[in-house]
Amino acid sequence: MNTRIATDKDYNQIRKIWTYCFNEGKDIEDCYFENKYSYLNTIVSEIEGEVVSSIHLNQHTIKLNDKEEKVSYVVGVSTLPEARGKGIMKNMMSFALEEMYNRNQNVAILMPIDFRLYRKFGFENCYDMIEQKININDLSNFRLNRNFKKAKISDIETLIDIYSKSNKRLNGYALRDEKRYKNLFKEVEADNSQIYISYDDNMANDGYLVYSISDNKIFVREIYFTNTESLKSMLAFLYNHNTQCEKVIIMEDIRNILNSILSNPKTSESVLKPFMMGRIINMYNCLKNIDIYNKDFSGIIISIKDEYIINNTGNYHLEFKSGKYELNKSEYDPKKSDIDLNINQMSQLIFGYKDIEDILEIENKEIKETELYTLKNLFIKKKNHINEYD
Repeated sequence: MNTRIATDKDYNQIRKIWTYCFNEGKDIEDCYFENKYSYLNTIVSEIEGEVVSSIHLNQHTIKLNDKEEKVSYVVGVSTLPEARGKGIMKNMMSFALEEMYNRNQNVAILMPIDFRLYRKFGFENCYDMIEQKININDLSNFRLNRNFKKAKISDIETLIDIYSKSNKRLNGYALRDEKRYKNLFKEVEADNSQIYISYDDNMANDGYLVYSISDNKIFVREIYFTNTESLKSMLAFLYNHNTQCEKVIIMEDIRNILNSILSNPKTSESVLKPFMMGRIINMYNCLKNIDIYNKDFSGIIISIKDEYIINNTGNYHLEFKSGKYELNKSEYDPKKSDIDLNINQMSQLIFGYKDIEDILEIENKEIKETELYTLKNLFIKKKNHINEYD
């Protein structure tokens, strides 16, 4: 078995694996391979010279803890049936993690089919989404206080502006550029979806939604807005499909604004769903980049063991002295640390998905009040959001 970065000659076999494992339909598959696929960001394993498995590392930029991070979005983890059960995926994930580390990336993300497959590799849930299932008649009280137009390619700058303003108070969201929205237009064309923009009487654009209609339901994949009036008008816009549909399904971010404006949220079904996993790739850089909100701490030592990226394993001494934040790394020794954490726990702390008290409660751990005080100020829980569908 040989694991390596793909070449352009591997295209047909990589696509054959994708088709077998995901069966999305030709239009959606064409959209992916024509607009997102790159052999330079694809890892393959071969047996006797034939490629039997692949992992795609699609490149994105996210705004995490007020910093821009270049990340690999791990997708297309797939193996032909004759090669399954041979330990190929373990080798490939190990290779992928080392590759991301060598690319000097600090974190990685993926949207799992099954969380169990990736937890053992250090990935942990770091994002949730709220799925709102609403009877369309429950939207009848909303009124159209905005105008609507179907989005065109020429509206990309408008979509970027709305997206950026809507997400600016959230953490960990993907930064989107013109290329990303050009791909979005191709995606909605491939799966017969729609993009509509809301604008007020002064022609100010303040919201957009991406949706599709099937099986008597409207599925809203994205809904972004810069003010509540725009959101209410988009709900009225959806209600005007009441002769076509009975249900509206909206994927909403963790702020859960819908429940605060629906007249009777009890008649809708609101489900919190784990959505995206994250993982630390470069522990030293992640800790080095921490924003010190409270400079009143003398130091703490965290021991961390990473089974797959060996360079992450060690004792990390964090302290603030002489007006400067300092980070030093030494050999891994839990007995010489204030707290021992695994890579999954550290990933949730760095992504701001949990705070240290969450971790301690789950693990039934206790530490001194002084160390707890320090850790609470280093790792702060935040409202995370990401909405990518590579």
